[in-house]
Amino acid sequence: GELFAQAPVEQYPGIAVETVTDSSRYFVIRIQDGTGRSAFIGIGFTDRGDAFDFNVSLQDHFKWVKQESEISKESQDMDNRPKLDLGFKEGQTIKLSIG
Repeated sequence: GELFAQAPVEQYPGIAVETVTDSSRYFVIRIQDGTGRSAFIGIGFTDRGDAFDFNVSLQDHFKWVKQESEISKESQDMDNRPKLDLGFKEGQTIKLSIG
């Protein structure tokens, strides 16, 4: 089959996936076709546990994305800092007493 529509989820909570106010088992999903047109459809889970798992998996995914972004930013910040020269200078010595 041919792709009819997709639901790109850039952030959660957000416009792409929204919880229904009066039920924990139903969600509104924003779908888009290849031309950029969008529509909203509803999905529902018979079992509250499945709805909970869907909700938590979205939250966990975006928590992971945020952590990866922060780690990448910290890594870039570390690369931009001046490097410490912790090596011995020319002619510098160290004496160790063992025992």
